[in-house]
Amino acid sequence: MNLRALFRPSAKYSIFALLVVGIVVGVVGYFATQQTLHATSSDEFCMTCHSNHSLKDEVLASAHGGGKSGIVVECQQCHLPQEPFQYLIKKIIVSKDVIGFLTIDGFNTQEWLEANRKEQADHARDFLRSIDSSTCQNCHKRIYEDQPETMKKMAKRMHSNNFKKAEDKRKTCIDCHKGVAHPYPKG
Repeated sequence: MNLRALFRPSAKYSIFALLVVGIVVGVVGYFATQQTLHATSSDEFCMTCHSNHSLKDEVLASAHGGGKSGIVVECQQCHLPQEPFQYLIKKIIVSKDVIGFLTIDGFNTQEWLEANRKEQADHARDFLRSIDSSTCQNCHKRIYEDQPETMKKMAKRMHSNNFKKAEDKRKTCIDCHKGVAHPYPKG
């Protein structure tokens, strides 16, 4: 086959037919991709590789595990940004966990988690800093302007003082709220 044949009009099919087929393939591909991304963002999917880790129990025992509000936070709400482009980038990056699951001896054990907890926590912290803790702010909207009645006075003052700083000087959520869902390792 010659490369020029790819760019010549088809003698067998009309341009309209080729266009329709292209649109159908594109639409089916788009929806298949969306369904795959959605399915691989569920707690059930995450727990296929992290089933022997204490991660889910840690979240359930934390403030994000259904305390006063009764809302249980899912893995993807904290670990995946909601902005579409950043979401795709993060999905590509975390696909390495599947490779780790398949290739690292003992990856799905509590011992591996404890031995690597500091490194993993630092990766999560750096990621949250890089997106200005936008995953936190998806649920805790307008924390600076619209503080809940139940928030302690000291916390209100700390948030207000942080908000008054220039945007590039502000701390992000993870700078003060380490270990909110998973214990942050000492040291």
